[in-house]
Amino acid sequence: MYCHTLTYGTVIAIALVFGAVNWAGEKIPLDKLPNAVVKAVKERFPEGEMLSAEKEKDDGRLKYEVKVRNKGKKYEVEVTPDGKILEVEREDD
Repeated sequence: MYCHTLTYGTVIAIALVFGAVNWAGEKIPLDKLPNAVVKAVKERFPEGEMLSAEKEKDDGRLKYEVKVRNKGKKYEVEVTPDGKILEVEREDD
């Protein structure tokens, strides 16, 4: 009985931890992105093409993840609603 209680408790704890983090972002149309986000991405990738975007919360903070194609390579750009770029990551093909 003790093992089952521990197992159930562990499962509940894991569920609570993962439930507090938004792993999957909400898809958002590119024309609905805040102007500051679009401006930041275009400044970073002037020749880039925005492909898709997601809105997500990380530790309670809103951010946007924008996928960009630039010079044949794909990038993921994390941007705050006010246009601060948090991270740029090149995706492997």
